[in-house]
Amino acid sequence: MIEWLAIPAIALGAALIPGKKMTDEKKIQQIFENRKVGINQGENFLHPILIRKYNHSTYTTYIYSLPLGVPSEAFETFIPVLKDGLNKDVEIEFDDVLKINVFEQGLPSSWNYDDTLLQADTWEIPVGKNHKGILYHDFEKYPHMLVGGVTRFGKTVLIKETFYTLLMNQIKNVEFYFLDLKGGLEFGKYEGLPQVKAVASDVFEAAEVLSDIVDDLKKREKMFRAKGYTNIVDTPIKKRTFVIVDEGAELSPNIIAGEGKKYAKFCQAALSEISRIGGGLGLRLIYCTQYPTKEAVPMQVKMNIVARISFIAAAQIASMVILDEKGAEDLPSTPGRAIYKIEKKRVVQVPYIDDKYMMEKMEERENEIIHATANRKPVNDNRPTEYDENTPPAANT
Repeated sequence: MIEWLAIPAIALGAALIPGKKMTDEKKIQQIFENRKVGINQGENFLHPILIRKYNHSTYTTYIYSLPLGVPSEAFETFIPVLKDGLNKDVEIEFDDVLKINVFEQGLPSSWNYDDTLLQADTWEIPVGKNHKGILYHDFEKYPHMLVGGVTRFGKTVLIKETFYTLLMNQIKNVEFYFLDLKGGLEFGKYEGLPQVKAVASDVFEAAEVLSDIVDDLKKREKMFRAKGYTNIVDTPIKKRTFVIVDEGAELSPNIIAGEGKKYAKFCQAALSEISRIGGGLGLRLIYCTQYPTKEAVPMQVKMNIVARISFIAAAQIASMVILDEKGAEDLPSTPGRAIYKIEKKRVVQVPYIDDKYMMEKMEERENEIIHATANRKPVNDNRPTEYDENTPPAANT
C-alpha cells in the first residue's frame, strides 16, 4: 500500500531545491520519502529500492524492487507527483519490478504526416509519436479500433490518416465503407474512389450500407466453412474491408427519436455482429464517437475491440468508457494528443494530415487509384416504415 503523508506543497518543493543541483535519481528517492511511498514493517518504513539504472539516448530507466504488500497499480496515481517533482515527462511500467522512465524532452505539440510513414503492403498505420519513437497499429493483429474524445481534438484527423495510409499501402486490396454521420461532410468527397464502396450520411443510409455488409459477411462465413478457413490472416485472401463509423452516437436508439430509432437498432446489431465475428473474416471496424457513453458505444462492440484510442475526455467517466480506465480526462488541451491502449496505455501525439495533402498524393498515383475500376451499388432510399434489429432494409432494386 502507498501511504500519503499530508505534506504542504511548499514543503515538498523546498525539499527538492537544495543548495546544489539534485540528480533525478535522488529526487525520486526524496519524493518517495517525503510522500511516504512504501509500507510499514514493524518499526521500519520500507521504500522502493533502486536496483538498476539504464541510460538511453533520450531517457533514463530507473528500476526499483517493491516491498511485499505494495500493489503496483497504486503507482498510477503517483505519476503526476513524479512529473511535477522532476519537471519532466514520466512513464511507469511494471514487470515484477517498478520501472520509471524519465524523459529528457516532452512530446511535440504537433507534427505533420508525410509518406515516409507508409509501410507498403502492410496493414499498419502510424498512430502517433511518443518519447521512444513512432508507434504503429497493425490491423492484422488487432482488427478493430475504438476511438473517442471531445470534438476538434483529433478524431477526424486520425480517421483521415488511417484511411490514407491503408489506401496507399494496399491500393489493390483495401475497400472502405464510411458511415459519416455528420452529414457525409468529411468523407463524401472520397466517394468517387473505387476503393470507397459507400458513404452513408445518416442513420437510414447507414442501415442500408450495413445490411449489405452483413449479407457479405454471411457469404464469407459460408465460403470459409467450405474451405476450412478459420482466420483470414492464415489464408491467401488479400482483401480487407474497413467499416469506419464517424460519430457512433448518431446510431444510438436511445439518442435518436422518431422513425430513425428502428434503423438505429438494426445498425447497432449489425455493428455488434461485425465486431464479434468480422475480424476473422477480413472486416475491420473503426468506431469513433465524441460522446463516449454506454448509449453511444454498444457493449457488444466495446467488448470485442482490444485497441483503443482516446483524445482528451470531458470527464473521467468518458475515459472509462473508451479505455476502461481513467487518464484521458487528464490529457493536456493539445490537439492530436491521445492515449493509445492495447496491453497498456501510451501517450502519443497523432500526426496531422489534411485533405489537400491527401488529394495531391493521390493524384500522383492517379493511374493506380483514380482510374481503378469498381462498381459500387447506390444507397437504396426505399425505407420501410416497420424496421428493427431483426428486419433489414428492403433490398436494392
